[in-house]
Amino acid sequence: MFGWLVAQIAALLRFLYELTGSYGWAIIALTLVVKLVLHPLTRRQLRSMKEMQKLQPHLQALQRKFKDDPQRLNKEIMDLYRAHGVNPFGGCLPMLLQMPVLFALYRVLSDPSHFVSRSGQVLKSVPFGPWDLLVHPMTVLSDPGKYGWAAVVAYAAVPVLVGASTYLQQKVSVTDPQQARMFVFMPFLVGWFSLNFAVGLSLYWFASTLAYVGEYLSVVGLPKRQPAEARARRRSGAKAAEVERA
Repeated sequence: MFGWLVAQIAALLRFLYELTGSYGWAIIALTLVVKLVLHPLTRRQLRSMKEMQKLQPHLQALQRKFKDDPQRLNKEIMDLYRAHGVNPFGGCLPMLLQMPVLFALYRVLSDPSHFVSRSGQVLKSVPFGPWDLLVHPMTVLSDPGKYGWAAVVAYAAVPVLVGASTYLQQKVSVTDPQQARMFVFMPFLVGWFSLNFAVGLSLYWFASTLAYVGEYLSVVGLPKRQPAEARARRRSGAKAAEVERA
């Protein structure tokens, strides 16, 4: 089953290459096609996230009220979800259904044998702008004498672009300050990983991340800053807790 999915995505990539004449644009087009097919699931996931965000003030109030009674807290939270018709796991199923597609895309884009010319020959290089989509940036960065400093600069920009797009996604979609602090290193981590992946994979990640930002803004809207009063209450609550512990 998984092999069949890989074959279908590889065939779609080849078809888009025939249309565009460039594997770089074919990967971008493939990203958009996948996003379009999965959009109903993504939309459902984002709506679930939006409803959960609306309940955050109520959840925080319950956590303060029943902080010493975990069982009562869990019951009150589930009652709150039922009262507002929110399924806390509503965003999980769409995400799980997308995983096979994402893994299949990874298999396709990391296998050079899927990059074939119009005459049927496997390509040794796949140029797109200043990059070769089959090259790992670390290969170039570790040997500037062989590839030249212009190539070093171009391939050094890959992790920067990947990290910046990941940061933008987090900035837009992660509205909880605690979660934001948890994921603060994610853009750097993803950028580091991209050094050892083919540029074609990084191109897919970059295009997919920007497309997700567009989906998020169209469904959820711009992130709302927490009111100054709420921030002040949270700070005062944290100080009170520190005093109690002392």
